[in-house]
Amino acid sequence: MLEIAIIGGGLSGLALARNLQQRGRDFAVFEARERLGGRILSVPGDGVALDLGPAWYWPKTQPRMHRLVAALGLEAYAQHDEGTVLNLTDPDKAPQPYPTDGIHDGAQRLSGGMASLIQALAAGLPAATLHLGHALIAVIQHSDHVELHFRRGDSVELIVARRVVLTIPPRLIEEHVRFEPPLDESVRQSMRATYTWMADQAKVLVTYARPFWRAAGLAGNAFVEHEQAMLYETFDACDAAGDKAALGGFMALSPALRLSFQVGIPILVSSQLVQLFGKDADDGTQYVQDWATEAYTSSTLDQTPPSRHPAYDDPTLRRSYWDAKLYFGGTETAGYAAGYMEGALEAGERTAYMLASENSAARTLSVV
Repeated sequence: MLEIAIIGGGLSGLALARNLQQRGRDFAVFEARERLGGRILSVPGDGVALDLGPAWYWPKTQPRMHRLVAALGLEAYAQHDEGTVLNLTDPDKAPQPYPTDGIHDGAQRLSGGMASLIQALAAGLPAATLHLGHALIAVIQHSDHVELHFRRGDSVELIVARRVVLTIPPRLIEEHVRFEPPLDESVRQSMRATYTWMADQAKVLVTYARPFWRAAGLAGNAFVEHEQAMLYETFDACDAAGDKAALGGFMALSPALRLSFQVGIPILVSSQLVQLFGKDADDGTQYVQDWATEAYTSSTLDQTPPSRHPAYDDPTLRRSYWDAKLYFGGTETAGYAAGYMEGALEAGERTAYMLASENSAARTLSVV
């Protein structure tokens, strides 16, 4: 029987797997997608790795990320912030300088994209422990183990494990996974109330032959604050040397509006970039990732953007259940930096500690 089943092959699940391997524990990771990484997604674009998911971490305030990047021997570099920041408040007027000396406050990126972090973690794990294409549909409690049902194409696969850690977003679990016995309503309410970080967002990366905005003294950073905005924020997405040029941006439209305007979005994005950075911005190749359309990221509740910044202050999902056989992980359950990659690592670290301490307690009771 498998000792620990980790559901979700994103950063939290893989970091937990690394921790368990270092402790000599028996584990396996089950991921619904046919790739690892979850919301961490880097794609190649004209010689530069484009982060269509998270792109930055902050060493000053995110020590776990800083330590992990160093431990894995990855190359980090500072986000480019030099130059004038722009502010566009009227769709019929030119953008104006935004009074600031920098936007990203010491943010770091990874050479090769943030997916290099996932690749390095996966490379350090036994290939036999990583299982792709496993979508969890049911979790059933037994006296000394948990029974897991996975959808694999047109079939269902059953796995049994002594303990299970759910590192996928709580809203997705609540919406798509059956529990026997059912979880308490208070737990289900906490799951429904936990917004999936960035699940309603869409990101655009545009590659160019050269970073023409830098030559014009612009940082690539811009804020657009009018009702017709397509991108509410842009940033420089070049490689470390600045030789491979790209701009990035976050879409201002809601998931429903993106669906309605999807045919015209490329033209409208290009038009706004030209208004911000000049005619050279029209000659780029666009890469778009709409996370609201991702079945393994965005739940039905996540289709409605939150009205304020999520709090993530409910401790309900930081406890174990079913006599320490069921755990919740993932960045949304973190007590620090929830939603960020740092939060994913914090959640994995917390869960590893709980598994170790409760396993130790169980051994003590068995001896007594």
